[in-house]
Amino acid sequence: MRPTSPAPGHLSRRTLLTSAAALAAASPLLGACGSALTPGAKSSATPSSSGPVSTAVPTGKITLVVADADDTTMTPGLLAAFHAKYPNVSFKRQYTGWDDYLKSVNTTMSADSAPDIAQFVSGMQNLVKGGLLLDMSRYGTAYGWADTFPGLDQITFSADGRTTGTGALYGVPGGLSYEGVYYNKSRVRKLGITVPPATVTALEELFAKAKAAGETALVAGNLDGGLNHPFNVLLSAYLKPADRQAWAFGHKGAKITGPEAVTAATTLKRWIDNGYVTPKVNGVSDNDATAAFAKGEGVFRISGNWAAAAVAKGQGSNAGLFPMPPATAGSTLRTTGAGVYYCVSSRTENAAAAAAFLDFCATGQAAAVTAKAGFMAPDASAMPAQSGLLGDVATGWQAIAKDSGLQPFIQNASTPTMPDTLTTQLQLLAGGKVSVEKFLAALQADFDQYHS
Repeated sequence: MRPTSPAPGHLSRRTLLTSAAALAAASPLLGACGSALTPGAKSSATPSSSGPVSTAVPTGKITLVVADADDTTMTPGLLAAFHAKYPNVSFKRQYTGWDDYLKSVNTTMSADSAPDIAQFVSGMQNLVKGGLLLDMSRYGTAYGWADTFPGLDQITFSADGRTTGTGALYGVPGGLSYEGVYYNKSRVRKLGITVPPATVTALEELFAKAKAAGETALVAGNLDGGLNHPFNVLLSAYLKPADRQAWAFGHKGAKITGPEAVTAATTLKRWIDNGYVTPKVNGVSDNDATAAFAKGEGVFRISGNWAAAAVAKGQGSNAGLFPMPPATAGSTLRTTGAGVYYCVSSRTENAAAAAAFLDFCATGQAAAVTAKAGFMAPDASAMPAQSGLLGDVATGWQAIAKDSGLQPFIQNASTPTMPDTLTTQLQLLAGGKVSVEKFLAALQADFDQYHS
């Protein structure tokens, strides 16, 4: 997910496969089942707060309402694959564009007619305290999710929803994401440069060479805060992993104003000031930046694997990707990533069926769907062999996984308002309206206000 956002995080930060909504609308599996129970109402089908749960998929006719903002082929593909395996379970998909989803999802999940399953994004943590998300811990134990799903700490919350990585489990990732550096092979050859660079400094030198040749070195869009991608990976390169996780997971006392964070923010600001980034970046959306790069504009783009399908479709064999290089040559590879997480409403009448769908996301059958959409399947060993850009994505993922280098987006878990704060502050930073120190101080103030 982009930042769970989006997902994260855009979870950020999405591919441009907008046909996903049309595909869902046309799919026969989305037709309502006349005998299905009304989603959103309490019933005995919702498990009690204690005791064992069943992993048997219900046999009666069921319709699950699914709300999401996944503009790739993954979510509709997973729904179709599950329906094909269990024809008695149909889905009614409520797809909403990313920005509108962020604005409306808390209200949607608070309604009596809440969907059975929803894509979890940053800002939904407050639903935990209100009891509006179903605690999936017992299903996780029954299905053995700790052994089949990586990244569960990113959707595990304390009872008040303020701290991540501890407490109860509220969902699973359908597909995992990580951020890397896309590059245009023909332009790289024309410039006579070699990739991948060994360090962040070496990457910046490639930017300088591309700029000197009249190219847009780094294609980006910051209308909706897309500069969070380079900022997040720079933090991954410079910040100590424990400090990075403490911030993203909302641990009291965590700071993002120290010297390593200053180095990361200063590096991003220098890239903007030196003209390496798309001109008038604050007026370009993140999706439009991906579309421009896919059409051949620029040399590099820092984004997540969710953009791989769109870039591959646009550039074909001309597109490549490598992991974000470290600050020091030969050191551990680290980058930012999350997943497209699915959670379950506490008001669902069909908790067992919803849990079965979540479990299905870790199967080999689901892996083929997930991989085709450009995401990393929870079961990496089940992913089909791929070539070209998607092959680069898989190779990069293996390198990151080998170094245990996947780190959470800073905006996804620290506070419900951090996505908006980060977007605003990145626009001010890119526009020369705030210094690096004030930029970081504003992020810290948001964090401290929530976690005081």
